[in-house]
Amino acid sequence: MLARDLSTIPLKLDDFLKRDRVALVMWDMQKGLAGRSPSIDIIRKRAQELLAAAEHAKIPVIWSRHILPPLHLTAGPFLLFLMKKQKVDHPSQLKESMLDGMEDTEFVDGLSPSPHHIVLQKSQPSLFVDTPLDLRLKTMGVDTLVIAGVATDIGVEFTCRHAAALGYYTVVAEDASGSYSALAHERSLDFLRSWTTPVVKAETICAHWNAK
Repeated sequence: MLARDLSTIPLKLDDFLKRDRVALVMWDMQKGLAGRSPSIDIIRKRAQELLAAAEHAKIPVIWSRHILPPLHLTAGPFLLFLMKKQKVDHPSQLKESMLDGMEDTEFVDGLSPSPHHIVLQKSQPSLFVDTPLDLRLKTMGVDTLVIAGVATDIGVEFTCRHAAALGYYTVVAEDASGSYSALAHERSLDFLRSWTTPVVKAETICAHWNAK
C-alpha cells in the first residue's frame, strides 16, 4: 500500500480556511434568487464582509450565475422542479424564466463581481455540472470552497455534496446564506453540520482572512 500524507486533511477550522487552499463562492446572488429570500438584507451585508476579507487575503472569488435554457431544452427533472416553483400542474403551463437578459438574472444591488473575479454560468443546482469549475480549482491549487448565497437547501447543499464526491472540502457561511423559509435554511444547515462541512458565521471566516 502506498503511503499517504494525511496532514493535508483539514481537521480544524483553521485548516479549512488556509489562504493557500481556499476560494470563496458567491452562490446565485441574483435578483430572482437571492433577492427573493426574506433574509436578503443580512445576507447582502455578511456577503459584502466576506468579499472584503477575501480581497484582503487575496483569496479567489467565484460567482455562480444561474441562466436557464429555453423550456424546450430543459431536462425533464428540472421541468418538474419548475412546475412546483411556478405552481402549475402541467409542463405546458410553464412560463420561461431566468433566461439571459431577464431582470431575474441580474445580480442583487450591492453585490456584483469585480473584474478579476471568476463568473461561471450554470443551469443546474450544482456548480460542478457543465461548468469548468473543477478545472479552475485544480489550476489554482484550491481544494476547499467557502460558500455563501441562496438557496441553502438547493444549490448550496447540492454543491457541498457534489464537492465531497469529487474530493473537495466545503465551508458554509451560515449568515451569508439563506433560503425562502427559515425552516428550509435550518434543516439544510443541520444536515451539512452532520456531513463534512463546517457551518460557521461570516465574522468567524473574516477574522481568519483579515488576520495578518
